Amino acid sequence: MKVLIVDDEPLILNGIVKIVNESMPLGMEVRAASSVPEALDVMKAYLPDVTVTDLHMPEKNGFDLIEEARESGLCDRFIILTGYEYFEYARRALRAGVVDYLMKPVDRDEIADLLKRIAEELPIESDSSGYAIHAQRILAYLDKHYMQDLSLEHLAGLMDLHPHYISRLFKKETGENFVNYLNGLRIREAKKLLNHQQHLTVNAIGQRVGFESSHYFSKVFKKFTGVTPGAYREDRT
Repeated sequence: MKVLIVDDEPLILNGIVKIVNESMPLGMEVRAASSVPEALDVMKAYLPDVTVTDLHMPEKNGFDLIEEARESGLCDRFIILTGYEYFEYARRALRAGVVDYLMKPVDRDEIADLLKRIAEELPIESDSSGYAIHAQRILAYLDKHYMQDLSLEHLAGLMDLHPHYISRLFKKETGENFVNYLNGLRIREAKKLLNHQQHLTVNAIGQRVGFESSHYFSKVFKKFTGVTPGAYREDRT
């Protein structure tokens, strides 16, 4: 299991890393970051299974980290570690779906037990051939069903896998998170239809490839191509 510790206070950060290293289960790897931007950079290559984060940090706080990491498919398990026992923080943490909300100073046994429990819940990824088979199944499914309303949770239920496992698989196999990969696939198909199905309206094409909202279709299309769907079609007629 891979763990990321995030705290802007060097002494506290080093202390937490030491505690986790000394009490962690076998097979656990620990890395550290002192800010949200640094943590996000580390996550892109490291893809932690769980992130232990402070709340109060300069520029961006722990809740910002949780939101951005989840949106990018970099991590979806978080433990909040804070010195502030405010009810509003605890309530917001619950809404964010964190694994746990711990108070400083760190209780060695408490965090060790928590990490061991998380490790036991993780899917086994040691079989590289099984990993490749899962990737082939999922990517093949998306090629045929990209136009449907899809989500990580939908795929997880369909493939009998954990959503976090699928998120990590996408990052490893494609270099992209699930949403970007799916949108890229949809936009490629939309470009084909814009080129060869002149009788279809732009809105109809957007719906055909999986975008219920014409505004969102136009926004995503422009993100991937630099132009709107209408302008793309006009350039090719």
